[in-house]
Amino acid sequence: MSIFDLPPARALRPIRAGGVDWPAYWRAMVEAREAARHAAPPAGVSRWDVRAERFAFLTRSLDDADPFVTTLKSVLHAEDAVLDVGAGAGRYSLPVAETVRHVTAVEPSAGMRAQLARAATERGLSNVRIVPSSWEVAEVEPHDAAFVANVLYFVPDVVRFIEKLDRSARRACFILHRVEERATPLLPLWETIWGEPRPPEPGGLDLLNLLYFLGIRADFCLVPLDAPARYASLEEALAEARRLLDLVFDDHTHDAAIRAFVSGILVERNGLLEYPPGPQMAIISWEKR
Repeated sequence: MSIFDLPPARALRPIRAGGVDWPAYWRAMVEAREAARHAAPPAGVSRWDVRAERFAFLTRSLDDADPFVTTLKSVLHAEDAVLDVGAGAGRYSLPVAETVRHVTAVEPSAGMRAQLARAATERGLSNVRIVPSSWEVAEVEPHDAAFVANVLYFVPDVVRFIEKLDRSARRACFILHRVEERATPLLPLWETIWGEPRPPEPGGLDLLNLLYFLGIRADFCLVPLDAPARYASLEEALAEARRLLDLVFDDHTHDAAIRAFVSGILVERNGLLEYPPGPQMAIISWEKR
């Protein structure tokens, strides 16, 4: 069965599914996560600017075995213009740009845009246009296909976001979204450190229900975690664990507890440390008919 062998998506209009107001439910989850955030970057610096180098590293290590890249390449055409919303450092924009006519990458973070532009130059790509804007105010023309990867966890007004995504694609939309949150192995530590459970992030099944609420009958495909975190040393894993636990980088108060915890669950594979098989991802897609 093709990824597009599905009933036609209907026009976007609310449908009550099980009595749940899915947009309100989604907004409540996003806002609860933000309210529970304990660490913030320096004034004037976005959380994405400080992570740009790490994202650039992941982009360099990405290959065509990635399930989202494989899916996109299997359905996109050489003459297509493709839109990447929240492109980051180009993790998906760049491999896609190698096989299509044009990619527009919308990205609000200056740090991420710098990494994306640098990587595009290194790959010799001249068909990537970078739009320095948030999606809410970005002005882009319709493209043949549009996709968004690992962005919607942070978007409270998800309906406006998806409606604009849908309007901006002539043929198809794709969303890559976690089914469970990335920090799942560390959640027991979160409760120990902060004295309360971490509010859940909106996951792939929540998104599928929300799309149904909007009248979109989307395909839902489970795939492995797109790029499992791998660490050259326990110290590197410890630094990443601090970030996932919302501890500032130089806060070493809980290092002993974190070290003992992650040492007990990290496994060595090919000379690198990684967590056991992580949360699955969902590729959610619909065709415009």
